[in-house]
Amino acid sequence: MLREDSDCLLGYHPWFTHFIKLDDNTSKEEHYRSLFPSTKPEDAEAFAALLAVFREPISLSSILAEVRENLQAFPNAMLGEVGLDGAFRVPYDYDATPRRLTPFTVPLSHQLAILEAQFGLAMDLGRNISLHSVKAPQPTVDLLQKMLTNHGERWQNINIDLHSCGLSPEVWKSLQVRHQRC
Repeated sequence: MLREDSDCLLGYHPWFTHFIKLDDNTSKEEHYRSLFPSTKPEDAEAFAALLAVFREPISLSSILAEVRENLQAFPNAMLGEVGLDGAFRVPYDYDATPRRLTPFTVPLSHQLAILEAQFGLAMDLGRNISLHSVKAPQPTVDLLQKMLTNHGERWQNINIDLHSCGLSPEVWKSLQVRHQRC
């Protein structure tokens, strides 16, 4: 995601996926509580602090419409930077220095749902993808295989710029072989 003061949004980075709700009918508190369940007293305190400052979540359908519009306005742009991040901890305030982190991470299942929807958009528009993958090697491999299996040639017609990924050289070579165009 580009900063809010930018004039173009070409994809949602995993660090901002907690601001996206999958169900349009979910309230702000229900959405954030589903992502950040409070199991310890300090979690409840952190959650209350976040809920007070976090904005109303945006629906995935609205995000996809906005990203589609921006990609259509910039016909040579890639979708990105999108992806998965298993290490990112949600900060209390993104702009604070120093940045204080909460105990919360965005569940990979939530990140995957948003990423798959953005991949669908990239395939619809024939756009290449800048894919961020931190501390999520197996979910990334599984997702790429799922896209190939479910979308075949449509998936293979786009290129993926995979970065920040901790894949072994063997897994990397295997991915290249499986995903190369015939």
